Parts: sequence; C-alpha cells; structure tokens
Amino acid sequence: MRILLISLMFVCPLLSFAQSAVNSDSVTSSRGLRGMYDKVTIFFDSTRVKGHDPRYIEMPKRPWSAMVQTAFDQTDLKMNSTMDGSQFPQAEAGEGIDWNPRILTKTSTSVGAWVGYRGHGIGYAVNVGGDKGTSLTLTSTGKFYSLNFRYHTFKTDEPEVDMKIHYKDEDTGEMEVLADKDKYYLMDPIKARTIYLNGFYIFNYKRFSYAAARRQAVIQKRSAGSPLVGVSFFHSKYDFATNYDADFVMMMSKVGCIKQWQASLSAGYSYNWVPAKGWLVNITALPSLTFYDKIKVSLYDSNFSRKMFAATDDEDHDFVKYKKLWVPEEDLNKIWRKDASDEENTERLNQYIADKGDELGYCNPEDYDWDYAFIRSDKDFQLESVGKQNRSGRVSVNLDARATVAYQWSRYFVSAYAQFDTFSYKYKTGKGHINDWCAKASFGIRF
Repeated sequence: MRILLISLMFVCPLLSFAQSAVNSDSVTSSRGLRGMYDKVTIFFDSTRVKGHDPRYIEMPKRPWSAMVQTAFDQTDLKMNSTMDGSQFPQAEAGEGIDWNPRILTKTSTSVGAWVGYRGHGIGYAVNVGGDKGTSLTLTSTGKFYSLNFRYHTFKTDEPEVDMKIHYKDEDTGEMEVLADKDKYYLMDPIKARTIYLNGFYIFNYKRFSYAAARRQAVIQKRSAGSPLVGVSFFHSKYDFATNYDADFVMMMSKVGCIKQWQASLSAGYSYNWVPAKGWLVNITALPSLTFYDKIKVSLYDSNFSRKMFAATDDEDHDFVKYKKLWVPEEDLNKIWRKDASDEENTERLNQYIADKGDELGYCNPEDYDWDYAFIRSDKDFQLESVGKQNRSGRVSVNLDARATVAYQWSRYFVSAYAQFDTFSYKYKTGKGHINDWCAKASFGIRF
C-alpha cells in the first residue's frame, strides 16, 4: 500500500504539471489539477527546505529535474544441491554428484530516464544489450529519510554450472573427484524477477543530504556525513519449470522454481565529500542483519529424469541417442535468425523438426554438440509437479554498498553511480547467495 501511495505521489505532480503548463490561465485549472499540484509541491518543499544548515546545503531554485542514463547490471544466484549416487545405475556407496548451479546473467546494458521533483521521482530502463529485461525505480528522498524501490525483470539462457562428480576409481578403489565448471545452454530462458525496497533514516540531516548524492536534487556545499539506520525487504523469483529445461531441473535436484523473501535491519554511514565547487563524491555502506528469511521451492519430476536413471546403461544410452537430432549447420543458420525473437526461432525449429525429423540423423552421445543437436519436441520432456518445500533460513549478514561521483554547473549535472547488494541464505540442507550490482552514468537538467 505504501508503494502504491508513493507511486501516486510521483505521478500526480507530473500530470498536474503538464496540465497546468497548458492551462496556466484557466480558473478551473487553478482550482483543480493546478490546485493539487500546488498542494503536493508545497508539501514536498516543506519536507525538503526547512531545517537545513545553509552553510552546508543549498536548495536549487529549479525544483524539477530529469536525467537520461545508461547502466550496466548483473544478477548472480548461487546455490548448492546434491544428487545421491543411489539415483544412478550400478552406483556404489559414496558415489554421486554435487551440483553448484549458478544462475549468472550476462552483463546487460540498459538505457532509461528518470524524472522527479526535489528527489521524489520515477525511472524506467530497458535492456538493449545482454539479457532481456526491464527495470522500474521509485525514489522518495526527504531531508531526513530515503526510500528506494526497484522492480527488475530479466531472462537468461546461459547459467553457469559448477559440477563435482564423486566416484570410486576401479584400479585403486579410492574415492576420486572430477570437477568441471562451464556454462549450460538452455532451450527456454530462465525467467527471473527481483524486488528490492530499502529505506533509512538520516540523523545528521541538517548538514548532510543523500538527495544531493543520489539524484543531485539539492546541492551539498561542504563535506559532511551521517549515520544511517534502516530496514529493507528483498524478494526474488527464478522460474525454469518448462519442458525444454527438464534436464536442468533434474540437475537442480528436481527444483524448477525458487522464491525467496528476506527482511533485514541495517545500520551504516554515508559521507558526502566536496573536493571543489560543483564536485561531490559519496560513499555509503549499509550492512544489515536478516531477521526473516524464507525460501520456497517447487519440485518437478520428468520422464527425462526417469530415463536418465534407467535400470541399465544401454537404456540410458539409447534414450540420449534418440532424443538428440543433428540439425545441419546450413539449415540451422536459415532457421535461427538474428533479427527474430527466440519465440519465433523456436517455433520455426520445432516445425522443421516435425517436418524433417524422420530424415535427420541422431547425434552421437560421445561427440555431442549443443550448437546443432536438438530434442525432437517439447513433448518428449514432460515435467510433473511433485510438491513444494518451504525452508526457513538462519540469521545472515548482508551488505548494501553505494558510491557516487557527480559534477554540476548552472542547471546541468553529470554523475556516475554504482551499487552492490548481497543477500545470503543458509538452511539445513544447503546454502547460497544472491549478488546484484549495477553501474550507471547519467546526464541531467533542472527545470
């Protein structure tokens, strides 16, 4: 509810400002939308202007600001799971596989814009390079508080998998470990979203302004810092429960969807350094203690998994040989077009396999190549829901670190901003972490 109210507070001034610009002489406007605009801006001005030390903080005459920005970001989910050797044919005691799947997105490039009134605003960005995704941000920064909300969605089809196989050497009889670490290419991308809400209280608000550092909404004239205390909420969802990804679900110990909720208390410090007129360097560190940590996983079985763990090696070998069709490279180049979406390319590939599946040769499992071998159809991999598990995590320590370098002259400003967040979790059967970082470059103007 609070986020909805804040969103309305951001949107109403924008709409009323545009309306008042058109009907500035209208009596109806002054009583209606213009009146609402005046009330909202007076409220924002009162929360911003009063109580500052003018030797340290200056309020710009132009309250509105807009900026265009380009950003680089990456999200990294790492967890561990174990496949007991008893699942494999003819496995001996102690043999098995330790999987440490790492859903690491590509470093993505996005372009976007932000507009706001005295540090209260809304921004939106779209990925133009790397993984597909979008990001929505809402910001409300008063003189003694800062509240930030980010909603990020993305897709990735190249998770990195760290694998360790425990096996008994036939010659020595000793347990050995074979380790491998590589990217895993998925037919269907993993769909992911993260929601991050962070708010903190600024103690030394008379001489320190976080709005000067983050949105250049005010001007920090002298160096100053402040202790911070706050709360944060984090939610993430990673969904790869599709028939095409049945092999990856099997590797994840039947996990096909991961949801996480965390709530934390934080305490830290932020400092604005003013080395020269117009310049500002900010460093903020907010370590936090998680007091609520919950993970919910959805489990799936499949005919693929049952075949892979067949009673004999021959059945397993025949299954792999049957499922992987070898598509000639020249045909694949015609099917998989760079200017088309993955959905369109997949649809063409499925139609090609349906039409020519009987004419295609099978991929030799001993010489397997992901680039030219494909399953016959998604119906050959059928996921079946087998329940859900809830895991309550233990207390963990997370980190929110931020840095800004900005320069402003006249009504213009440029800035470079970086943020790194880590969210750790630990429960009885495993542990892991989520790392999320972004770096932004912005150009803005006040009006």
